[in-house]
Amino acid sequence: MNSLELYSKKTNGTFYSPFNFCIDRMEHLILINFEKDPDSYYNVFELQKAYDENNNSRLLLVAYQKDGSVDIYYQDSYPFGNQGNILNSVKLFIRTLKNAKFEISSDNLEVFFVLEDKYGRHIKVEVSETNISKKKPFFLLAPVGVASNKPISLPIYSLYKMSFLKRKFTHIDIEINNIKHKPDTFPLPINYSKNYFTRYSADTFNIDWNKNKNGPLLPLEYHNNNIIYDNRTLYEIENNSDHLEIKRMSISNIKHQININFTPPFPDIACIRLELDKIINGKFLITTDNTKGLIKGDYSLHTKENEIFLNFSPTYGWIPNEDRWILKILFFMVKIFKKWPSSYLWNANIKFDSNNNPIMHSSWTRK
Repeated sequence: MNSLELYSKKTNGTFYSPFNFCIDRMEHLILINFEKDPDSYYNVFELQKAYDENNNSRLLLVAYQKDGSVDIYYQDSYPFGNQGNILNSVKLFIRTLKNAKFEISSDNLEVFFVLEDKYGRHIKVEVSETNISKKKPFFLLAPVGVASNKPISLPIYSLYKMSFLKRKFTHIDIEINNIKHKPDTFPLPINYSKNYFTRYSADTFNIDWNKNKNGPLLPLEYHNNNIIYDNRTLYEIENNSDHLEIKRMSISNIKHQININFTPPFPDIACIRLELDKIINGKFLITTDNTKGLIKGDYSLHTKENEIFLNFSPTYGWIPNEDRWILKILFFMVKIFKKWPSSYLWNANIKFDSNNNPIMHSSWTRK
Protein backbone atom coordinates (compact mmCIF):
# COMPACT_ATOMS: atom_id res chain seq x y z
CA MET A 1 0.00 0.00 0.00
CA ASN A 2 1.17 3.53 -0.75
CA SER A 3 2.88 5.01 2.31
CA LEU A 4 1.00 8.31 1.92
CA GLU A 5 -2.31 6.45 2.26
CA LEU A 6 -1.16 4.27 5.12
CA TYR A 7 0.94 6.53 7.32
CA SER A 8 0.21 9.86 8.97
CA LYS A 9 3.75 10.88 9.89
CA LYS A 10 7.39 10.24 9.16
CA THR A 11 9.18 7.58 11.13
CA ASN A 12 11.77 8.42 13.75
CA GLY A 13 13.33 4.99 13.32
CA THR A 14 11.47 3.41 16.22
CA PHE A 15 10.23 -0.12 15.50
CA TYR A 16 7.60 -2.08 17.41
CA SER A 17 6.50 -5.66 16.90
CA PRO A 18 3.20 -7.04 18.24
CA PHE A 19 4.52 -10.59 17.73
CA ASN A 20 6.64 -12.95 19.82
CA PHE A 21 8.14 -16.43 19.81
CA CYS A 22 8.88 -18.82 22.67
CA ILE A 23 10.93 -22.02 22.23
CA ASP A 24 10.16 -25.15 24.24
CA ARG A 25 13.27 -27.11 25.29
CA MET A 26 11.75 -30.56 24.69
CA GLU A 27 13.76 -32.82 22.36
CA HIS A 28 12.12 -36.28 22.51
CA LEU A 29 8.46 -37.30 22.72
CA ILE A 30 6.64 -40.64 22.85
CA LEU A 31 2.88 -41.30 23.01
CA ILE A 32 1.72 -44.65 24.36
CA ASN A 33 -2.00 -45.26 23.74
CA PHE A 34 -4.02 -47.98 25.49
CA GLU A 35 -7.48 -46.51 24.88
CA LYS A 36 -8.94 -49.88 23.87
CA ASP A 37 -7.76 -51.40 27.15
CA PRO A 38 -7.83 -48.42 29.51
CA ASP A 39 -7.09 -48.13 33.18
CA SER A 40 -9.88 -46.96 35.50
CA TYR A 41 -8.44 -43.44 35.09
CA TYR A 42 -5.72 -43.26 32.41
CA ASN A 43 -5.70 -44.26 28.75
CA VAL A 44 -2.65 -42.48 27.24
CA PHE A 45 0.85 -41.80 28.54
CA GLU A 46 3.06 -39.18 26.93
CA LEU A 47 6.70 -39.04 27.99
CA GLN A 48 8.77 -35.95 27.19
CA LYS A 49 12.51 -35.45 27.46
CA ALA A 50 14.11 -32.01 27.67
CA TYR A 51 17.41 -30.48 28.72
CA ASP A 52 17.58 -27.74 31.33
CA GLU A 53 19.86 -24.69 31.21
CA ASN A 54 22.73 -26.77 32.60
CA ASN A 55 22.23 -29.37 29.86
CA ASN A 56 20.91 -31.97 32.29
CA SER A 57 18.24 -34.26 30.89
CA ARG A 58 14.84 -34.15 32.60
CA LEU A 59 11.67 -36.16 32.07
CA LEU A 60 7.99 -35.28 32.25
CA LEU A 61 5.03 -37.65 32.01
CA VAL A 62 1.64 -36.48 30.78
CA ALA A 63 -1.03 -38.93 31.97
CA TYR A 64 -4.29 -38.41 30.07
CA GLN A 65 -7.48 -39.28 31.90
CA LYS A 66 -10.55 -40.71 30.22
CA ASP A 67 -12.59 -37.65 31.23
CA GLY A 68 -10.26 -35.28 29.34
CA SER A 69 -8.33 -33.99 32.34
CA VAL A 70 -4.58 -34.38 32.64
CA ASP A 71 -2.08 -35.24 35.37
CA ILE A 72 1.55 -34.24 34.84
CA TYR A 73 4.32 -36.01 36.76
CA TYR A 74 7.71 -34.37 36.34
CA GLN A 75 11.24 -34.35 37.63
CA ASP A 76 12.31 -31.34 39.64
CA SER A 77 13.83 -28.57 37.46
CA TYR A 78 12.12 -29.83 34.31
CA PRO A 79 12.19 -26.82 31.92
CA PHE A 80 8.48 -26.29 31.44
CA GLY A 81 7.20 -24.77 28.23
CA ASN A 82 3.47 -24.48 27.57
CA GLN A 83 2.39 -27.90 28.89
CA GLY A 84 0.06 -26.46 31.51
CA ASN A 85 -1.79 -24.27 29.00
CA ILE A 86 -2.29 -26.40 25.89
CA LEU A 87 -4.03 -29.05 28.00
CA ASN A 88 -7.16 -28.88 30.17
CA SER A 89 -7.74 -29.36 33.90
CA VAL A 90 -4.05 -29.93 34.51
CA LYS A 91 -2.68 -31.02 37.88
CA LEU A 92 1.07 -31.12 38.55
CA PHE A 93 3.04 -33.55 40.71
CA ILE A 94 6.80 -33.79 41.27
CA ARG A 95 8.24 -37.30 41.04
CA THR A 96 11.84 -38.47 41.13
CA LEU A 97 11.28 -40.92 38.24
CA LYS A 98 14.33 -42.74 39.54
CA ASN A 99 16.11 -44.90 36.93
CA ALA A 100 13.75 -43.60 34.22
CA LYS A 101 15.09 -43.75 30.70
CA PHE A 102 14.24 -42.29 27.29
CA GLU A 103 17.06 -43.07 24.87
CA ILE A 104 17.06 -43.20 21.07
CA SER A 105 20.14 -44.45 19.24
CA SER A 106 20.71 -45.17 15.57
CA ASP A 107 19.14 -48.61 15.92
CA ASN A 108 17.35 -48.83 19.28
CA LEU A 109 14.64 -47.13 21.34
CA GLU A 110 14.53 -47.62 25.12
CA VAL A 111 11.88 -46.13 27.41
CA PHE A 112 11.36 -46.98 31.06
CA PHE A 113 9.70 -45.27 34.01
CA VAL A 114 8.24 -46.21 37.39
CA LEU A 115 6.23 -43.94 39.68
CA GLU A 116 3.45 -43.76 42.21
CA ASP A 117 0.48 -41.85 40.83
CA LYS A 118 -1.72 -39.43 42.77
CA TYR A 119 -4.02 -42.32 43.72
CA GLY A 120 -1.14 -44.14 45.40
CA ARG A 121 -0.93 -46.78 42.67
CA HIS A 122 2.26 -48.27 41.21
CA ILE A 123 2.79 -47.51 37.50
CA LYS A 124 5.51 -49.18 35.45
CA VAL A 125 5.96 -48.72 31.69
CA GLU A 126 8.66 -50.25 29.54
CA VAL A 127 9.03 -49.80 25.77
CA SER A 128 11.85 -51.08 23.59
CA GLU A 129 12.28 -51.32 19.84
CA THR A 130 15.17 -52.66 17.80
CA ASN A 131 16.07 -52.50 14.12
CA ILE A 132 14.86 -48.90 13.81
CA SER A 133 17.63 -47.90 11.38
CA LYS A 134 15.62 -49.39 8.48
CA LYS A 135 12.51 -47.34 9.20
CA LYS A 136 11.41 -44.34 7.15
CA PRO A 137 10.44 -41.64 9.65
CA PHE A 138 8.11 -38.80 8.69
CA PHE A 139 7.22 -35.27 9.78
CA LEU A 140 4.06 -34.33 11.65
CA LEU A 141 2.65 -31.11 13.05
CA ALA A 142 1.54 -32.20 16.51
CA PRO A 143 -2.22 -31.61 16.97
CA VAL A 144 -1.69 -30.58 20.60
CA GLY A 145 -3.65 -27.39 20.13
CA VAL A 146 -6.90 -29.25 19.57
CA ALA A 147 -7.16 -30.07 23.27
CA SER A 148 -6.90 -26.53 24.58
CA ASN A 149 -10.09 -24.74 25.64
CA LYS A 150 -8.32 -21.54 26.68
CA PRO A 151 -5.13 -21.24 24.60
CA ILE A 152 -2.52 -18.62 25.43
CA SER A 153 -0.56 -19.05 22.19
CA LEU A 154 -0.57 -20.89 18.88
CA PRO A 155 1.47 -24.07 19.54
CA ILE A 156 3.52 -24.96 16.47
CA TYR A 157 5.04 -28.23 17.59
CA SER A 158 7.08 -29.83 14.84
CA LEU A 159 7.77 -33.55 15.24
CA TYR A 160 10.74 -34.61 13.12
CA LYS A 161 11.84 -38.23 12.72
CA MET A 162 8.36 -39.40 13.66
CA SER A 163 7.75 -43.16 13.67
CA PHE A 164 5.23 -45.76 14.74
CA LEU A 165 6.67 -48.78 16.54
CA LYS A 166 6.91 -51.99 14.52
CA ARG A 167 5.19 -54.82 16.35
CA LYS A 168 7.77 -57.37 15.14
CA PHE A 169 10.68 -55.58 16.82
CA THR A 170 8.90 -53.98 19.79
CA HIS A 171 8.16 -54.88 23.38
CA ILE A 172 5.64 -52.75 25.31
CA ASP A 173 4.74 -53.40 28.95
CA ILE A 174 2.12 -51.18 30.62
CA GLU A 175 1.35 -52.07 34.23
CA ILE A 176 -0.89 -50.04 36.55
CA ASN A 177 -1.71 -51.25 40.05
CA ASN A 178 -0.48 -54.76 39.13
CA ILE A 179 -2.80 -54.91 36.10
CA LYS A 180 -1.29 -55.14 32.62
CA HIS A 181 -2.82 -53.17 29.72
CA LYS A 182 -2.50 -53.87 26.02
CA PRO A 183 -1.13 -51.08 23.82
CA ASP A 184 -3.30 -49.99 20.90
CA THR A 185 -2.35 -51.15 17.42
CA PHE A 186 -2.40 -49.19 14.18
CA PRO A 187 -5.02 -50.53 11.73
CA LEU A 188 -2.98 -50.16 8.53
CA PRO A 189 0.45 -51.52 7.59
CA ILE A 190 3.28 -49.02 7.23
CA ASN A 191 6.11 -50.00 4.91
CA TYR A 192 4.66 -53.53 4.81
CA SER A 193 4.87 -53.88 8.60
CA LYS A 194 2.28 -54.15 11.37
CA ASN A 195 2.63 -51.39 13.93
CA TYR A 196 1.51 -50.28 17.34
CA PHE A 197 -0.26 -46.92 17.61
CA THR A 198 2.58 -45.94 19.97
CA ARG A 199 4.63 -43.33 18.15
CA TYR A 200 7.60 -41.15 18.94
CA SER A 201 9.62 -38.22 17.66
CA ALA A 202 13.38 -38.39 17.94
CA ASP A 203 13.69 -34.68 17.23
CA THR A 204 11.09 -32.13 18.35
CA PHE A 205 11.09 -28.39 17.65
CA ASN A 206 8.29 -26.74 19.60
CA ILE A 207 7.39 -23.08 19.20
CA ASP A 208 4.65 -21.02 20.81
CA TRP A 209 3.70 -18.01 18.71
CA ASN A 210 2.16 -14.83 20.10
CA LYS A 211 1.65 -15.58 23.75
CA ASN A 212 -1.13 -13.47 25.25
CA LYS A 213 0.07 -10.02 26.27
CA ASN A 214 -1.32 -7.18 28.36
CA GLY A 215 1.11 -4.29 28.49
CA PRO A 216 3.48 -2.00 26.58
CA LEU A 217 5.33 -2.95 23.41
CA LEU A 218 9.03 -2.22 23.72
CA PRO A 219 10.97 -0.44 20.95
CA LEU A 220 13.56 -2.43 19.02
CA GLU A 221 16.76 -1.06 17.49
CA TYR A 222 17.17 -0.78 13.73
CA HIS A 223 20.57 -0.47 12.06
CA ASN A 224 19.63 0.18 8.41
CA ASN A 225 20.42 -3.32 7.14
CA ASN A 226 16.82 -4.54 6.78
CA ILE A 227 17.36 -6.86 9.75
CA ILE A 228 16.20 -6.43 13.34
CA TYR A 229 17.05 -8.80 16.21
CA ASP A 230 14.98 -9.20 19.35
CA ASN A 231 16.84 -11.73 21.51
CA ARG A 232 16.72 -14.80 19.24
CA THR A 233 13.93 -13.54 16.97
CA LEU A 234 14.99 -12.15 13.60
CA TYR A 235 12.82 -9.69 11.66
CA GLU A 236 13.39 -9.15 7.96
CA ILE A 237 12.25 -5.64 7.12
CA GLU A 238 10.90 -4.04 3.98
CA ASN A 239 11.56 -0.31 3.79
CA ASN A 240 8.45 1.51 2.56
CA SER A 241 9.50 5.17 2.24
CA ASP A 242 11.52 4.82 5.46
CA HIS A 243 8.71 2.98 7.24
CA LEU A 244 9.78 -0.37 8.69
CA GLU A 245 7.39 -3.15 7.67
CA ILE A 246 7.74 -6.79 8.70
CA LYS A 247 8.23 -9.04 5.70
CA ARG A 248 9.29 -12.09 7.68
CA MET A 249 10.06 -13.17 11.24
CA SER A 250 11.97 -16.30 12.27
CA ILE A 251 13.66 -18.04 15.17
CA SER A 252 15.96 -21.05 15.31
CA ASN A 253 17.72 -23.45 17.60
CA ILE A 254 20.81 -25.50 16.79
CA LYS A 255 18.92 -27.78 14.38
CA HIS A 256 15.78 -26.06 13.09
CA GLN A 257 14.16 -22.78 12.13
CA ILE A 258 10.59 -21.52 11.89
CA ASN A 259 9.56 -18.74 9.49
CA ILE A 260 6.45 -16.59 9.30
CA ASN A 261 6.01 -14.57 6.09
CA PHE A 262 3.53 -11.68 5.79
CA THR A 263 1.94 -10.66 2.47
CA PRO A 264 1.72 -7.72 2.23
CA PRO A 265 4.40 -6.90 4.81
CA PHE A 266 2.99 -6.04 8.22
CA PRO A 267 2.79 -2.22 8.62
CA ASP A 268 4.76 0.19 10.80
CA ILE A 269 2.27 0.53 13.67
CA ALA A 270 4.09 3.54 15.21
CA CYS A 271 3.18 5.76 12.24
CA ILE A 272 -0.06 4.30 10.90
CA ARG A 273 -3.04 6.58 10.29
CA LEU A 274 -5.46 6.19 13.17
CA GLU A 275 -8.02 8.83 12.32
CA LEU A 276 -9.42 6.88 9.37
CA ASP A 277 -11.59 3.78 9.44
CA LYS A 278 -9.19 1.70 7.35
CA ILE A 279 -8.89 -2.07 6.94
CA ILE A 280 -5.80 -3.84 5.61
CA ASN A 281 -6.10 -7.51 4.68
CA GLY A 282 -3.23 -9.89 4.17
CA LYS A 283 -1.99 -13.45 4.51
CA PHE A 284 0.66 -15.16 6.58
CA LEU A 285 2.52 -18.40 5.97
CA ILE A 286 4.22 -20.51 8.65
CA THR A 287 6.93 -22.96 7.59
CA THR A 288 9.72 -24.88 9.27
CA ASP A 289 12.89 -26.14 7.64
CA ASN A 290 12.88 -29.30 5.55
CA THR A 291 9.28 -30.15 6.37
CA LYS A 292 6.49 -31.36 4.19
CA GLY A 293 3.77 -28.98 5.20
CA LEU A 294 2.81 -25.44 6.13
CA ILE A 295 0.24 -23.40 8.03
CA LYS A 296 -1.56 -20.74 6.02
CA GLY A 297 -3.80 -18.02 7.36
CA ASP A 298 -5.36 -14.59 6.98
CA TYR A 299 -4.75 -11.40 8.88
CA SER A 300 -6.43 -8.02 9.06
CA LEU A 301 -5.52 -4.66 10.55
CA HIS A 302 -8.32 -2.22 11.31
CA THR A 303 -7.82 1.34 12.50
CA LYS A 304 -10.71 2.99 14.30
CA GLU A 305 -11.08 5.78 16.90
CA ASN A 306 -7.34 6.04 17.57
CA GLU A 307 -6.88 2.30 18.06
CA ILE A 308 -5.41 -0.52 16.00
CA PHE A 309 -7.30 -3.81 15.94
CA LEU A 310 -5.51 -6.95 14.75
CA ASN A 311 -7.05 -10.26 13.76
CA PHE A 312 -4.99 -13.35 12.81
CA SER A 313 -6.46 -16.73 11.95
CA PRO A 314 -4.73 -19.86 10.53
CA THR A 315 -7.78 -20.15 8.29
CA TYR A 316 -6.53 -22.94 6.06
CA GLY A 317 -5.13 -25.14 8.84
CA TRP A 318 -2.07 -27.27 8.31
CA ILE A 319 -1.46 -28.23 4.69
CA PRO A 320 0.71 -31.37 4.51
CA ASN A 321 2.68 -32.18 1.39
CA GLU A 322 3.42 -35.85 1.77
CA ASP A 323 3.99 -38.32 -1.08
CA ARG A 324 3.77 -41.54 0.95
CA TRP A 325 0.36 -43.10 0.49
CA ILE A 326 0.05 -44.32 4.09
CA LEU A 327 0.41 -40.78 5.40
CA LYS A 328 -2.05 -39.46 2.85
CA ILE A 329 -4.54 -42.01 4.15
CA LEU A 330 -3.74 -41.07 7.74
CA PHE A 331 -4.32 -37.37 7.09
CA PHE A 332 -7.50 -38.18 5.18
CA MET A 333 -8.90 -40.45 7.90
CA VAL A 334 -7.90 -38.28 10.86
CA LYS A 335 -9.05 -34.81 9.82
CA ILE A 336 -7.92 -33.28 13.07
CA PHE A 337 -4.26 -33.44 11.97
CA LYS A 338 -4.93 -30.85 9.28
CA LYS A 339 -7.86 -28.83 10.58
CA TRP A 340 -7.07 -27.99 14.21
CA PRO A 341 -5.10 -24.73 13.56
CA SER A 342 -8.06 -23.24 11.69
CA SER A 343 -10.03 -23.10 14.97
CA TYR A 344 -7.56 -20.62 16.47
CA LEU A 345 -8.10 -16.85 16.42
CA TRP A 346 -5.74 -14.15 17.70
CA ASN A 347 -7.18 -10.73 18.48
CA ALA A 348 -5.24 -7.70 19.67
CA ASN A 349 -5.94 -4.03 20.16
CA ILE A 350 -3.22 -1.40 20.42
CA LYS A 351 -3.66 2.02 22.03
CA PHE A 352 -1.08 4.77 22.42
CA ASP A 353 -0.42 6.45 25.75
CA SER A 354 0.26 10.16 26.31
CA ASN A 355 3.88 9.66 25.23
CA ASN A 356 2.77 7.88 22.06
CA ASN A 357 3.98 4.49 23.33
CA PRO A 358 1.91 1.49 22.17
CA ILE A 359 0.02 -0.58 24.77
CA MET A 360 -1.29 -3.94 23.54
CA HIS A 361 -3.96 -6.29 24.86
CA SER A 362 -4.02 -9.61 23.00
CA SER A 363 -5.52 -13.08 23.43
CA TRP A 364 -6.21 -16.32 21.62
CA THR A 365 -9.65 -17.91 21.40
CA ARG A 366 -11.09 -20.96 19.69
CA LYS A 367 -13.69 -20.53 16.98
